[in-house]
Amino acid sequence: MLVILERAHRGRVEQQYAHALWLVEGLTQQHPTDVLMRGAAAGYAVDAPAAPPLRLGGAVLEHTPDYSAAIGRLAAAGARVLVSGSSLAALGLAGRKLLPSVELVNDAELGHICAGYDRLWYL
Repeated sequence: MLVILERAHRGRVEQQYAHALWLVEGLTQQHPTDVLMRGAAAGYAVDAPAAPPLRLGGAVLEHTPDYSAAIGRLAAAGARVLVSGSSLAALGLAGRKLLPSVELVNDAELGHICAGYDRLWYL
């Protein structure tokens, strides 16, 4: 199964424990699942410092989604983690260092890649 993840940063507070990559991790435990990050979600593949804690008034929310760690766990579980090069370019992130085990793919390859899966899910 290939999960195509296009939407990103859906709510830092709401998704502090159950973000889209967390769902993909759960799916991987049930059925071999790979992930392709496109659109805004391609930014998850870039090796960058963690976001600082979120301050809401006087409260500090320190437990926010850790997408880098989720990608690392997916790769460790044997999932193929792909990112769209054109999406990175559209975000101004082309040429940036990617997280370990993330594979850069171009749009010309996507049809061939998708044909190798019996199920495609969009998140």
